[in-house]
This record gives sequence, structure tokens and C-alpha cells, in this order.
Amino acid sequence: MNMTRRAVTVDQYLVALKRWLPNVHVRRTDAKVPFYALATWKAAGRTGTYALAEVPHLRHQDVRVVIDRLTQRQATVGHHEKVLLLAPHVRAQQAATLERAGVDYLDLAGNAHLDRPGLFVHVEGRPPLKRETTAPTRPQKGWVKTVMALLIRPELADAPYRAIADQADVALGTVAGCFADLEKRRLLHQRKTGREVADRHALVALWVQAYVEVLRPRLAERRFQVRATDKPTLWARLDEVLTRRDQPWALTGADAAWHRTQFFRAEDTEIYAPVVALDDRETRAALVAQPAGEGGNLLLIEPPGPLAMPDRVAGALPIASDLLTYAELRYRNTDQALEAAELLLPGLVGHGAH
Repeated sequence: MNMTRRAVTVDQYLVALKRWLPNVHVRRTDAKVPFYALATWKAAGRTGTYALAEVPHLRHQDVRVVIDRLTQRQATVGHHEKVLLLAPHVRAQQAATLERAGVDYLDLAGNAHLDRPGLFVHVEGRPPLKRETTAPTRPQKGWVKTVMALLIRPELADAPYRAIADQADVALGTVAGCFADLEKRRLLHQRKTGREVADRHALVALWVQAYVEVLRPRLAERRFQVRATDKPTLWARLDEVLTRRDQPWALTGADAAWHRTQFFRAEDTEIYAPVVALDDRETRAALVAQPAGEGGNLLLIEPPGPLAMPDRVAGALPIASDLLTYAELRYRNTDQALEAAELLLPGLVGHGAH
């Protein structure tokens, strides 16, 4: 973000801050500090400081990834100022997640949560301001599939458009439109040495929310009841039956996460596979499976793209990427699923291993 944009931003949010902290003072930080400004205030005889972090497109981002980013930024600074997230609008569900994580926030619609010694402000439920804007809008299906390919295989950022279109299973024009959008969002840089993703953390946050809201609800699903005594038996039978019939498949969701973290094992198993994979009776008989309507212990999900299917490794189960596993857990949206998703974040955004 350039300094001109930052100056405008500080002025906008300073007005909102002064509503609750009339004597607040905002100062710019050194360029090496990941928070662009510090806000010092006095209330009830106490002095406090907020590290200001602007997230201009929060409405379209996965707030859990945003929180992870803020936590990592604060850890690199070494100071103990509390983070104050600034955004044009904070949705109610996002607000609740921020509060549970101990991140204060303030938006231009008037919503705020400031919780410090001697200070408590909480305002919620105010809708976003209606104003004309040229800011990017919520990503659409083709964008989600294209960015998924870039996140799973980063080297594709500098590949020819045709190669990206093939990997993402989208039209050539969709790739061009997606790249123009990413440049507009300042998430993709065009350098002399080639194209590169400018901020993987921010792009993951944007992509996950778009996947959950835009693409995932459109994917076809089928449920089956598979007779199996335990999960390993079910996995082994899936691998044997589908591989023998040349049907590509991959574990995703809770079962895939369990293989990474051994934390969360759900009652049902979710896999990516063609929706016709279990159409014939012979395959179902070999799997000992029956269609189950809304019940069942096996959920077959239409693959969101070619790269949803990982390269096979001899002797190993096919497991979807951490990116898709995380996104499926977010889509499941239970408390346990969200906890399991948190454990995948370090490896997913690049500041830790699986």
C-alpha cells in the first residue's frame, strides 16, 4: 500500500477513532514495522497504544487467516501493543471471531470493539456504508478456480495463460480477467523477471472465503453408506476399488486433516471424486456401499478442479492439498472442524510445516 493511500486511510479512521478516544494520537511507524501506524490514547487515567492494521477487503476474506496474519506480524515486531483492525466494514460473524481471538476492531460503518484496561466499547450490527466505489467486488467461480491453481502450484503464476487455463479448467479469457483483478488488488506483481504473487497470506484469506461462498455450494455431492469397521478399512477399500477402476479420488476435509495433524476425526468421510464414480453396481458392491440420501458415512464431492487430485505416490493414500482441506473444514463450519483448520494454517500460508 503506498503512502498516499495510507494518508487517506489514517484520516478516515482517525475520525472514527476520535468518536471513542477524543484524545487519540496517531503516528506513523518505521517502514520496517509491519503495522503502518500506532495510536496512543488516554482513558480513565490510563494510557494505551494500538497497533493499527488496515484490511481494506475484509468483507470478502476468511477472517481466521487474517487473524493468523496479524498474529505473525505482531510476533516479528516484539512489542506488546494490542492490534486494532481497521476495515470499511466488519460482518457480524467476522466480528464474533475477532472478539474470541482478542483482536479489537473498528470500521467505517460505526461497528467497533475496543477492549482495554479502562476502556470498553462495543457496537455491532451496523450495515456497510453505501458509496460508489471502484474497488474489486466478490470473486466469481472462474476466479476461484484460477487462484486455486496458483496457490496449489505457485510456479504457475509465471506460466503461459494457456497452461494456467488447463490446470484450472477455465477459459483463457478467465485467466486474463483473474490476473487483471489480482493486479488491481495488488496481490500479483508484474516484474522484469516475471509474474509473482505479492502477498500469499492475503490471497489465501480472499480465496478461502470465495471458495466457501461461491464455488463450494455449486459442487455436486452424493452420499453413500459404506459398510466398514473403522476408518483405515474404509480408506483402504476406497483406494483398492477406485484405483483398480482408474477413478481419480482424494481424501479431503476432516479425514485429510487427520492425516496431517491427528487432531479431528469426523464420523463421515469426505472425498473428491467424479460424481459418476459409484454409478455402477459392480463398483458399489466391491466397496460394500449403498446410496444414502442425506445420511451415510461417505460424502463424494465433485472435484473443484484438476489440481484437487494430487499426484499419486506408491503405497500412500491420495490426500487433497492443505489449501482444499482447510477450505472444506471451513465449509463444514463446526467448532471441531474450525479448530482442525487452525492447525493447518501455518503450513498453508508459509510460516510453518505441515
